[in-house]
Amino acid sequence: MVDALNKYFSSVFTKESYKPHPSVEYLPDINESGVLRDIHISEDIVSKKLDLLRDDKSGGPDDPSPRFLKRIKDVPLTMIFRHSLDEGVVPMDWRTANVSPIFKKGDKTVPGNYRPVSLTSQTCKIFESIIRDDLVFHLETQGLIRDSQHGFRRGNSCLSNLLVFG
Repeated sequence: MVDALNKYFSSVFTKESYKPHPSVEYLPDINESGVLRDIHISEDIVSKKLDLLRDDKSGGPDDPSPRFLKRIKDVPLTMIFRHSLDEGVVPMDWRTANVSPIFKKGDKTVPGNYRPVSLTSQTCKIFESIIRDDLVFHLETQGLIRDSQHGFRRGNSCLSNLLVFG
């Protein structure tokens, strides 16, 4: 069953393209002060992100559970994140996932009746969240995101996009 699910899931996952990225049509005038030079990571930001973790979530391939991470706040995650950014290296455990099949409905012997759920590193999720927040803040304060963009912006969603353009 494991081999059948692995074969099925592998066939439906998106294959990475190594082609160059398409060019951007809209680029506003950006002066030197509008360039993002660095991602701001502080102990306070990391601590707040740790507080938001749900204790009932899986730890992922690197193993530290959210409950464990919340209890060891004095561990230098800030330093680890800063080092990862400075060196441009992401630990291998942060780039892997444990894929678990979740049964949807129908015949349990048919691989297509399962959906894959990827259990990823909680530590990496915190790191990604900090980078995302800083990046989105920069893009919004510099006017680099159009108002028509809804999908990943706070207070907007695919539904708000439909309401505006529907």
